[in-house]
Order: sequence, then C-alpha cells, then structure tokens
Amino acid sequence: MTAAPMRSPTRVLILGLMLVLGAAACASGPTPTPTPPAIEKAIVGKWVNAQGGMIHFYADSTGFIPGLAEAVEPIADSRFTYYFQDRTHLGIVLEGQSAVILEIKIEGDKMTWRGRTGNAEYVYQRAK
Repeated sequence: MTAAPMRSPTRVLILGLMLVLGAAACASGPTPTPTPPAIEKAIVGKWVNAQGGMIHFYADSTGFIPGLAEAVEPIADSRFTYYFQDRTHLGIVLEGQSAVILEIKIEGDKMTWRGRTGNAEYVYQRAK
C-alpha cells in the first residue's frame, strides 16, 4: 500500500510551518557573548603594580619601563619590544637582552603575568 500524495494546501502548510519554526529557532538561539578585544590592542597603555612599578605598552610593539633613581642601586629607564607567541604568551625583549616569555592574561583593567616556571605572579592595573 502506498501513501496517498499530499494535497497542495497541505504541502504549503507544512512548508510554511517549517520556515516559521526554523526562523524562530534561529532567532531564539543563544545570545552571543561580546568578543573580547584582541590582546594586541588590550595591552596597549600604561600599567602599574601594587609596589608602584610602571610599564608602558605602545601600539607599535615597543614599550618603556621608567627607572628608579631613588633606589639604593638606581635602575635606569628601560626600553623594550614585545610580541605575542599566542593569546596567552607574551615575549618581551629588553635592549641588549634575549627574550623573556611570560604567560599573560588580561581581564578588563587587570593584567596578570607568570614566568615560565609559574612560580612568580605579577599583577598590574591599567593606569587611569
């Protein structure tokens, strides 16, 4: 026994329901989360830590760390270049030295670094 062919109005009704339900499913899907800014843009700016240390990251992949003249052994200003190995690893090259690779995480105005061994953690806040 073969099924009776659907009449034209029935086909139209089924197709219409499929379109409406399909569109409703698309419209009521999960709300997209905002895309975080690319880490290359998020790092740009002036950052300070709780000890008063400061570091500047510029958009041209260079940076600056102000020295500490009043320290027991004065520390000179330092310029550096930086690059990202991936979204979680930052390479910093101080003038005349080899690269230091850090694990990095930026959440809003908070930047956290960890060294390769993961023992030391450095936290910076974006300077206002």
